[in-house]
Amino acid sequence: MVVWWFSGDLVSQDAIADSMQADSTLNAGTETAVRAERSEAVAKPVNLEVMGQTQANRRVDVKSEVTGRVTDVLVERGAYVNAGALLCRIGADSRDAELREAQAMLASADIEYQGGMDLSKRGLQSKAALAKLVAQKEQAIARVDSAAAMLAKTELTAPFAGFVEARPVEVGDLMVPGASCATIIELEPMLVVGQVSESEVSAVTEGQSVRVTVGSSTAELVGEVTFVARMPDVTTRSYKVEARIDRPGAAARAGLSAALKVPVRETWAHLVSPASLSLDPRGQLGLKVVTATETAAFTAIEVVDEGPEGVWVAGLPRYANIITVGHEDVADGQAVRADYTGLTLLSQR
Repeated sequence: MVVWWFSGDLVSQDAIADSMQADSTLNAGTETAVRAERSEAVAKPVNLEVMGQTQANRRVDVKSEVTGRVTDVLVERGAYVNAGALLCRIGADSRDAELREAQAMLASADIEYQGGMDLSKRGLQSKAALAKLVAQKEQAIARVDSAAAMLAKTELTAPFAGFVEARPVEVGDLMVPGASCATIIELEPMLVVGQVSESEVSAVTEGQSVRVTVGSSTAELVGEVTFVARMPDVTTRSYKVEARIDRPGAAARAGLSAALKVPVRETWAHLVSPASLSLDPRGQLGLKVVTATETAAFTAIEVVDEGPEGVWVAGLPRYANIITVGHEDVADGQAVRADYTGLTLLSQR
């Protein structure tokens, strides 16, 4: 009984082992049908995406330097004004009379000066007396300039072309030095301001060309990096980056969210469908490709850009056979039978 028992157990184990070996041999020789496409990489810039917002290039409150009643307000909120356009006018009061008085004193001083010059040429005027007449004339000229400047300050003008964002005064309001007549903002050119981390700031330099998407619009604007901070923000430890857009068009509005794409390098990339992407057991993003030995191989990739046409990925060879259908059903190293027919090659632009 003991001999029979052990002999039967050994026979059973051998049978199980033979069955497992046969199944393994059968699976190794089985090819899984997949669909694939032949893809060729093209040179593609790798962009650093920076989130930010739009800002006015310049903003200024046009303030009064004199005291007086507002007699005219010539602009409305939201209006576009040219440089030098008249915004508000303050009553001249006695400033006009002071200018006329200074002009009259200048005319008198000039006559006395001309008379002194004639006497000096005939030797009838001393140099000291002539110098005194010269000084009187110069003082009169200075008084005219001062009175004219005070009168000119009653008219507040736009320092540059832009939009009237605020106009806090009305006709009859009393203006005092420092009171604002209007706020002017310049949106052409427009600034886009963002923050980059310390690991990325070295890739951004002044003068770089950038593509900018503003708000919910899908259209891209072309700008230029004009400023990269040398010191980080004390709270976020990130560096400020500014880009200028010369012709923002309909996007000329401050405070909109914006995304900057800064090209930092160039690499070979393939255009693939997002549905072709998969993850390995470690969570690494990649693609499964058909090797020269007709087996599936997982290759880790880097997403360098994306758009309506698909996803641009780097990390694959220059030419690759990418599994597009059935990649979920095959494992790394498994034999596959790829079908390339009936597929439209993704256009490599």
